[in-house]
Amino acid sequence: MLRVLLFGLMYGVLNAGENLLGVSAYTLAKVGRFEVESMRLGEYEIVVPYEVENAFLSFAGSQVSGIVGCNRFFASYQAQGGGKVLVVGVGDSTRKMCATIESNIEAIFAKNFYGRFIVQGDDELVELVGDNGFRIKLVPSLELEP
Repeated sequence: MLRVLLFGLMYGVLNAGENLLGVSAYTLAKVGRFEVESMRLGEYEIVVPYEVENAFLSFAGSQVSGIVGCNRFFASYQAQGGGKVLVVGVGDSTRKMCATIESNIEAIFAKNFYGRFIVQGDDELVELVGDNGFRIKLVPSLELEP
């Protein structure tokens, strides 16, 4: 009985510690879908305008997919470093014509969303910070994927 209580107490402390440390790459797959709020490259921040509908990323298994612009994006990813690191493979996308603003946002995203990213944040905002200086801010989605 004492072992069960100690195990329960230890489990609660470890889970509380996980929550205090914030999100991880494993959390991305648990939540699934995130809206893309903004991207940052060097000193430039690109806030995804409201008119760019469906700017989202979905994490499932070892695949990330979504739309950031007007074309569907997909790539593989791995969690490393106990989930604090997300390694995104070189992705690909569909090839339909986009409006200028969507095309520009999509080009920045596609050129920079690969490689190693540190995962940080909490249950309200997740930031992926790339080794290449690219940052992307995500918020959990309240909508179902189209």
